[in-house]
This record gives sequence, C-alpha cells and structure tokens, in this order.
Amino acid sequence: MKKIFKKLVATVLVLAVLALCLVGCSGGGNKAMKLEGESLSVNMIQLFLSRMKGTLASSYAYGESALADSFWDTVVSADGTTYNDLYTSEVIQDAKTYLAALYAFEEEGLELPKATIDEIDEEIDRMIEDDADGSKNTFNSMLKAYGVNHKMLREAYIMEAKIAMLNDHLFSSLDNSLIEEYYQNNYVRFKQVFIYTYDLVYYTDENGDEIYYDTTDSKRISYDENAIVKKDSDGKTVKDANDDVVYVTEDGKIAYDKQNGKRSPVLDENGYQQKREYTKAELIEASDRAQLILEECEEKNYTLFDRLVDDYGEDEGMVQYPNGYYMTESSEYDVKEVLQSVFEMKPGEVKRIDSDYGIHIVMKYELDEGAYDNKENADFFVNNTTGKYVFEQELKNELLAKYLEKYMNMIVIDEKALEGVDIKSVGVNFYY
Repeated sequence: MKKIFKKLVATVLVLAVLALCLVGCSGGGNKAMKLEGESLSVNMIQLFLSRMKGTLASSYAYGESALADSFWDTVVSADGTTYNDLYTSEVIQDAKTYLAALYAFEEEGLELPKATIDEIDEEIDRMIEDDADGSKNTFNSMLKAYGVNHKMLREAYIMEAKIAMLNDHLFSSLDNSLIEEYYQNNYVRFKQVFIYTYDLVYYTDENGDEIYYDTTDSKRISYDENAIVKKDSDGKTVKDANDDVVYVTEDGKIAYDKQNGKRSPVLDENGYQQKREYTKAELIEASDRAQLILEECEEKNYTLFDRLVDDYGEDEGMVQYPNGYYMTESSEYDVKEVLQSVFEMKPGEVKRIDSDYGIHIVMKYELDEGAYDNKENADFFVNNTTGKYVFEQELKNELLAKYLEKYMNMIVIDEKALEGVDIKSVGVNFYY
C-alpha cells in the first residue's frame, strides 16, 4: 500500500510508531471525544489502535510476538500495567492532540484545496481497485477489522491532510534559534574506529585473489599498469577476453589496480553480501587489536582520537566522516548497540562496543554549533529529495504539539463509549 500523505508525529511515542498513527475524523460511529464542534469517533480510535498495532508487530519493534493476545497481556510495570493498557492509553492521549489540531484548523480559518481532496479520492479509488478488485463491499470487509469502512477511511485522510496543512501554515518558516535548539536537544555526535569480526566475500580469481573491476565497466578488469606486462611462452603480450593487456606481479599473479578499481561482492539468495565469520583465533586477534587501540585513547582528548580514526579507521574499511556521525535516537543506523550507548555516554567518553558487525571503539564528541548547515555533514541532515533538513517535519510536529496544549483541557472524553476499545482487540493494520 502506497501512502501519499505524511503523518503528523506526536511527541509521546517513538517516531517510527507515531508516524503511522495520525488521523482525525468527526464523523462515523459514536463520539469518543469532543472539542466544541469537532469530534473523534470510536471508529477512528480503533483505526489509530490498529495502525499502532501494525507498527508494533513490525520487524522494527516487537515483531511477530505482537500478533499474539498473550503479548498484550504481558505486565510491564509494578502497578500491573500491561502492553495493552500502555499502548491503548498512549493512542488515546495522542488522539486528543489530533482533535485539538482539527479544532485549531477551523480556528485559523483554513480550507483544504479541492485538488487535495481529489487526490485523496483517487487514492481511495485506487485502493478499492487494487486491494479489493473494485468491490467497495469487499474493501469494507477488509477494513472492518480496523473499525472503519471506506467512507470513514476517506474522511480520516481528509482530516489528516488538514492537520498537515495546519502544521505548514503555523510553521512555514523556522527561526534559526529553534533549529539550533532542536539540534542540540535531539542529536549526538560521535566518531569510531571499527574492527571487523568477519570477512566480506568478493569474487576471486584462480589464485584466490580478489578481483578488482573498472568502476565504469563492471566487466572489465582494473589492472595496475605500473606492474609487469604478461607474456606468453612465445613472448607475445597476453590480453584478456576484453582485449585488455594483462599485468602481473613478479610472482605471476594478476596485478590489480586496488586504488582505482572496485571489488564485486558475492551475494546470497536474499541479495545480501556473503561473509565469512572469523575463526576463534582471528576473533582473539581482532579483540587484542581493539584493546591496544582502546588503551591508546584518553578521555576528552579529541585530537588523539581523530588521529586514531585516521590511522585505523580507513584500514578497517569503515566509512568515516570528517566531523563524525550525527544521529538521533530514531536515526536509521544498523548498529543499535552503538546508538544506544552514545546517548548514555558523556562527551569525551570512550567506550568499546561489540556488535554483530564487529568491534566499535567509540568516542562521544561535543555537538558543534550549526552542524546541519555544513556541507560535509549533509548525509545526516539534508533530505536528498527535498533539499530540506531531515528533521524539519519532526521539529514542526514538536512545535505544533506545544501550540495545541492550550486546547487539551477543553476536550471532553466519553469514557463509556471507549469501554472495551483497546489495542488487543483490533486487527493488525499494516497498510491503511
């Protein structure tokens, strides 16, 4: 399912979870909560819950364990709170924020463009056609597990678009001080020396040496032309299948241009590069090497650590950034152990962290002012598609949540209507 609208991210839960939970709706079913002329129905609360459940059942959260009822009955705190209690409460609390946003939309006198509504209608029609073979009845049967039908889903998307419009209306431009404050409050900066505990597998020649190919033509060999021209028994120059001259080392092996060429990775059936795990002896050697580097480090001696990164980081194949890595707790970074540890570390602290990828010797650095505007750091701060800061929407969402706080006490919740409405009882919604 392709969604064409971005979700408002609330500040209570992790971003990856909340990004799927934003919608608001005033119609359809019993009213769960009201704010003067605006309301959210029980059906929409169920839709919120089903989306949250789908996110929590993903590989990025609890996975398949969240599909079992027993998971939701798991007690997670001393007062007897279960996962079901926890996330049901969180979603209902977030729904209050969405309702406040709908109220503010009307207060600001905003109106959705017809083109936006037409786009939503086209998306709903596409879903009915692609997911239910054009049958509205079939599509409604699919949506029943999430508490809604296609009309309610359409209204949810319309309300969702309204909130996105409100966000852009209130915060069309961001003050530099707000950007800097968000950066300082949400990012950490670190550098690392990385030591592999496995070998990546590349294609090799008959001698077992890794083959280096031309960067512009993956079928051509990249030879070191400063080496020896290979001759046959008659003294003629040997050429390969591409009619390129073959160069060899003094011992007769192919002389590859390792500086300008590139290796070709061997992939497994899932498209991932194959790797050879280190033997016990190799692991000990890698660990000892890491320990020696760690013993060279001094807390808060950034200059020394920079040198160690230069001396060892490139040799181990780890991509290094001149100013380090800049990340938030929700950044997409494969080594979660490192990210979690850095947020717990103090600036200047050095730590060895072992992961499935290898050994990381990490130093946490002080945040440098305005790092998001430094071109050298663009990989961490700039969206390649929009050219805007990657955190811009999150910042706007945070500002919107603060802006809406003044409306929260005006919301009236119908506790009776919400009886029995919980995340455990709704379907797992991965798509809608």
